[in-house]
Amino acid sequence: MAAPQIPNLSTFRRGQGSSIGRGRGGPSSLSDEDDKATKDQIVQQTDQDASVSRLSAVELGYLIDPFAKRFVSGPSQRRFPIINR
Repeated sequence: MAAPQIPNLSTFRRGQGSSIGRGRGGPSSLSDEDDKATKDQIVQQTDQDASVSRLSAVELGYLIDPFAKRFVSGPSQRRFPIINR
């Protein structure tokens, strides 16, 4: 049995579909340069997280990568599986 009309799900949000200040594309108090720097920092942190995870796998013997340690700045820390977090 088909529904007579597909509801507009954005009307169920608080504010009747207004997305001002929520998520991407909303107004920002940061300048364009600050916004770009923040996005760059987020990408760099993701890269660092991946490097630390790879080094953890190398140290546990799951991977063989003689260069993994060179991509991690600072002491290595063990990365636990996401399922246990």
